[in-house]
Amino acid sequence: MTAGLDRLCFGTSTFVAGRLFPGKESGPGIAALRTALRAGVRLIHSNPNLGTQWAVRVVLDEIGPVSGIRHLVKAECPLQGDLEARIHTAIEVSTGQLGTRRIDAIVLEIDLKRTRRTDLLHDRRALDTFFRTGARVAFASGRVDGVYAYCHGPDALTAALRQEAIGAVAGQYHLSSSWMRWHLTDIERAGKVFIGMSPLNRGALVDPLAPSPRARLRPLAWALDDPRIGAIAVTMSSPQHVNEVIDTVRNAVRSRSRAPYTRRTRSKERAPRD
Repeated sequence: MTAGLDRLCFGTSTFVAGRLFPGKESGPGIAALRTALRAGVRLIHSNPNLGTQWAVRVVLDEIGPVSGIRHLVKAECPLQGDLEARIHTAIEVSTGQLGTRRIDAIVLEIDLKRTRRTDLLHDRRALDTFFRTGARVAFASGRVDGVYAYCHGPDALTAALRQEAIGAVAGQYHLSSSWMRWHLTDIERAGKVFIGMSPLNRGALVDPLAPSPRARLRPLAWALDDPRIGAIAVTMSSPQHVNEVIDTVRNAVRSRSRAPYTRRTRSKERAPRD
């Protein structure tokens, strides 16, 4: 695989027409995924509830078998909801829409909007039960190779790290929401992988007046700078965007090779301001 692209995950939430943007022109997004796969990107994150998995299937059917493709699939459920049904639905719908027999990892996420008792979002027992039960159900399906946890805050992250069956954790990771950065050492010590989501904050951190692609995507370079970041998920909706992101990833690899990363200890870390 091309250097650094093993850390790049193609996000699919809005790359084509779907639930969030039903009127979006899908052609550029389909071309973007085609470009990414041909360049060597092999990790794809999708959510069956967002209605964009159809386009992933279109591209995969078009270009033929691609070795090493890995599908990360979101399964959302409110606390005290029917988690088992949600997971089974996510697996069934996604395997059908993506055209795959197995899913590399189910990404468990607490549905904050539909969780009625918000006090449970900070309850250790409720959080432990959510992730422990979710992992058990996903593996019992016989169609999932791994279980990850999407974490909205430190309490959920701590609960996920306590679960041996959880192989990786994910969460928003960008300059406007960098809280996860202060937990990377804990994640590493727990033997988990971290996947940073939306490093450009859904485009909000991209400077359209920047003089070059490298300057426009500086927030992405920031996210890639720490080698404890296992992967970064970016939604890309045009071949040009894909090429600019890939160029940023490659430059990050070259920069790190020239200036080796020095691990920070907690005693030397400054507390976050946000």
